[in-house]
Amino acid sequence: MLSFVFAVSIIVGLVQAQPPAPDASCFQPTAVTAEDCCKIPKPIDNAIMEKCRAENPKPGQMPAPGVPRTEGCCIVQCAMMETGGFVNNALNTDAIKRSMASTLGADPNFGSLVNGAVDTCARQIQNDPAYSVAPISSSPDRAGCSFIPQGFVNCLYTALF
Repeated sequence: MLSFVFAVSIIVGLVQAQPPAPDASCFQPTAVTAEDCCKIPKPIDNAIMEKCRAENPKPGQMPAPGVPRTEGCCIVQCAMMETGGFVNNALNTDAIKRSMASTLGADPNFGSLVNGAVDTCARQIQNDPAYSVAPISSSPDRAGCSFIPQGFVNCLYTALF
């Protein structure tokens, strides 16, 4: 009798310990994006980004996963050159701070953090020899794009967001 009560207790415990069925509403398609839910200010003006996207269309074929990139992001390099933040293969922190004062710096949540993040990321990227590797263009009609601007922007997003 005792073993029967013990067995029933174990079965009841196992049944009660099962997690509830998943909420089906979590798996319904939605048109809402993360961008809609969390309005993160952009570090570079949209007009500049659109101009640079038009001048630097995406390559027809992206490198396969695991294949090392031979150059940085040309769109980011273009945008930083347009704002004066990337000149002669080097970051210009004063120009970056001036440019960002009207975008991220105008946001009360990020304004006080921008200058410190710019200085920290510029120092980190400029001192890392991996970013100074000479780029090899994926297109014969233009020079290769530096790894420095994309590395800087990635660092900045990590520091601020």
